[in-house]
Amino acid sequence: MIKRNKPRRLHPIYILFPLFNTVKGLLPLIIITLLQGVNWSGVNGYVYLGILAAVTLLMFLGLFGWRKYSFTVEDDRIVIRKGILFRDEKTIYFGRIHSVNLEQPILQRLFGVTQVKIETPGGNKKADGILAALTEKDARQLQKLLLAPHVQSAESVARQLPVLPNYRLTTGQLLLAAATSLNFGLVVAFIAGIISLADDFINELAPNLYSTLYKESTSVDPSYTVIAVIAVCGLAVAWLLSLVLYVIKFAGFTANKQDDQISISYGLLEKKVHHFDARKVQAVIVAEGLLHQWIGFAQIQLQVISSDKTERLMLHPFIPRASLQSILTCFVPQFTAAEIKAAAPKRAFFDYVWKGQLVMILLCAVFIYFFHTHGLWSLILLPLAAAWSWSCLSAAGMNLEDGQLTLRKRSLTRMTYYMRRPQIVSMATRRTSGQQKRRLLTISAHVLGSLQAYRVYCLEREDVERVWRWYSRHQSGK
Repeated sequence: MIKRNKPRRLHPIYILFPLFNTVKGLLPLIIITLLQGVNWSGVNGYVYLGILAAVTLLMFLGLFGWRKYSFTVEDDRIVIRKGILFRDEKTIYFGRIHSVNLEQPILQRLFGVTQVKIETPGGNKKADGILAALTEKDARQLQKLLLAPHVQSAESVARQLPVLPNYRLTTGQLLLAAATSLNFGLVVAFIAGIISLADDFINELAPNLYSTLYKESTSVDPSYTVIAVIAVCGLAVAWLLSLVLYVIKFAGFTANKQDDQISISYGLLEKKVHHFDARKVQAVIVAEGLLHQWIGFAQIQLQVISSDKTERLMLHPFIPRASLQSILTCFVPQFTAAEIKAAAPKRAFFDYVWKGQLVMILLCAVFIYFFHTHGLWSLILLPLAAAWSWSCLSAAGMNLEDGQLTLRKRSLTRMTYYMRRPQIVSMATRRTSGQQKRRLLTISAHVLGSLQAYRVYCLEREDVERVWRWYSRHQSGK
């Protein structure tokens, strides 16, 4: 049990972490060595002594690191002390804490412990405070202690306020969301990681594999039908892999709230639990993929302050578009699902279409150069690109109402950003000379906790200038 003003150590399993982290880093080399076959009887005895000495050293480092690693929860802060040769002491005040997240990466999950991440506005690439190994009971108790002012406030009114309903993702909803998400970015990242890991094995076990495959592929002259079948099969495999990765990531998704405290948990192999104050949400992002938009569903993301400036917390990965306002009212009532009232004007079509058309013209030229008459079929890409540009133009727009700025745009996914005046840290507008003649402006807003600016291209100049006056003069936005 964690008590205030009493130093506590991590779970003793932390002693093994240096050893297992070292083995994980050397895993490719170990696998390659085992695959090549090792004559253990011919191995010099000094090798065994060296391995034993390395393991012993890592165990001693783990033991000393564990003994020197402690944390103390005081009345208004947590103090973390660590370091063997150089002592490091970090103090985090409760008032600076934006969220306390519980995670179970693979290593922690194998040993049945939980990692606690304490997020503050001053965090860089890592969380300000990381306690790598606590029992789940201690981790949850520590979470409550660190959020003490808010938790006490919630508990003081818990008997008068009903507990708001939990949002859970059923198995059917999870599979439908996974089947319609088409997250090829996740697939590419996964495949790139696999290739990077496998490259070491390939170079070691079959150094001439790539050159052999290249020679074999260039000696074959497949028909266009074979190429089309291979492309379709590749897309099918990518879709199936996307489905599996999505299920692994969001299995067991739940979101609940009591008073101002939001708790979100999900993950099959790597479990994550995010706990934070709803009043510290910087922006709400609604993402609608092509299939999701077609069937009337969307996902809701929250921009919060964390060490990962590109991270957005998933409030719900698959919600009916008609239920958007109700879930915002439940979890983040300071935001409203406002409609777009100032759409991008049709005269901005040229600004949306010219870049895409230029890329497609170059691509068609390449196809025609290599495939001659058959390459003329690529010209169908030109009207398709123009239609997509029109779709992006039709989606673009903004709204300013009741102190909330709403921006919407489309790239592959239609994105809608909701943000309020106190959370906007900077705003910018820009235009080209041609856009100036057409009275168009591009607007971008930046909120705390995000490296990415929320940007919409080529809106009416009068609409953007009204937003600029509202932001620069701190008006109410009515």
